[in-house]
Formats: sequence, structure tokens, C-alpha cells
Amino acid sequence: MLSIARTKELIGYASISDEQAEAIRDQFRDLAELIFINWKTNLKQYDNESSNNPN
Repeated sequence: MLSIARTKELIGYASISDEQAEAIRDQFRDLAELIFINWKTNLKQYDNESSNNPN
């Protein structure tokens, strides 16, 4: 997990509070998890379609 300092560095706002940086970090992690789940779902669908296609 990213540190608070690294989060501030990555978003470019070193002056925000630690609480704000922590909230942003947590929200980005949640977003990344949703993107990963969506990618995995799409990959499974693609694999299923490919295996059902007798080309």
C-alpha cells in the first residue's frame, strides 16, 4: 500500500492533510480493484467466446 507521503507526491498536492491523502489513496485503491474485477470478467467472457468458436 502507498504511504501517505507517496500519495501526496503522486497526486502533486503535498499541502493536503494526511486524512485527505489517506481518503484519496483508499478511493484510488477501490477504483483499481473495480477496474481489475472488470478486466477479469471481460477476460473470462473473451475466453468463453473463443472456446465456443469452432474456427
